[in-house]
Amino acid sequence: MRGIFAIFAAILAVLYQKSAWNFTAQNKKDIDDLSVNSTAEALGAELETLPLSVQRWLKNSGAAERSAIKSVHLKQSGLMRLKPEQQKWIKAEAEQVITTDPPSFMWTVKMNMKPFVAVIGRDSFKEGKAQMLIKLAALVPLAQVEDDAKTNESALQRFLMEMVWYPTAALLPYITWKEMNETTAEATIIYGGVKGTATFHVNEQGELFKVIASRFKDSGADARRFPCVAEIKQHMKVDGMVVPAEIAITWLLEEGPFTWYKFKVHDMKIY
Repeated sequence: MRGIFAIFAAILAVLYQKSAWNFTAQNKKDIDDLSVNSTAEALGAELETLPLSVQRWLKNSGAAERSAIKSVHLKQSGLMRLKPEQQKWIKAEAEQVITTDPPSFMWTVKMNMKPFVAVIGRDSFKEGKAQMLIKLAALVPLAQVEDDAKTNESALQRFLMEMVWYPTAALLPYITWKEMNETTAEATIIYGGVKGTATFHVNEQGELFKVIASRFKDSGADARRFPCVAEIKQHMKVDGMVVPAEIAITWLLEEGPFTWYKFKVHDMKIY
């Protein structure tokens, strides 16, 4: 009997390795495709046309003095919770590539849910369409959403919120700005028939410290928008530019705040 279990376990291990390798290989191909298709060359507006708070942010970050960012490649190490009542945090390792023109991203993550059980996932946005895929042990699909209107909108807003890593995108033509007050400005992005907004909070020193967007938390028929808050806890300097190094993501739900992901960025490259 032990021999049968050993053989079964070996077969599962081989299947997992093969599936994980295929998943990783496909992700790499998709990431390479995003990088190749990025065409950003020049800034689409003058700095002086932006709200004063955004101008302070771009100047303080160093983005105002550099050419347009075409793409960003970064890795994250963090902790996740999948639901508000969950007490134990799950360790997560993620990798992401973003292109600014056209706006697109691919984020892949691996979480160790239990001993010897890994969950891998992919969240992407390309050509105005979002896709989310989560697999247990790289084999069993747990969730899959593709080209859903609510998911598309939420993904576009994610791209907008993550402009914290590619600030020169603030000057591209598909993003418009509205000044709210001396420290707050609202950005609106329209791309591929999808529209999203986010509010950027900048202190008097020009440090961006918070971004908020009203996003769909789920994709089902009953999905509702809730404020999604990205709080920047720490900054770092990469390629002469100041960008977030540590972020916490929180949903402001009816029952109270739910911080579901907190992470640190490492091995970041800007192109």
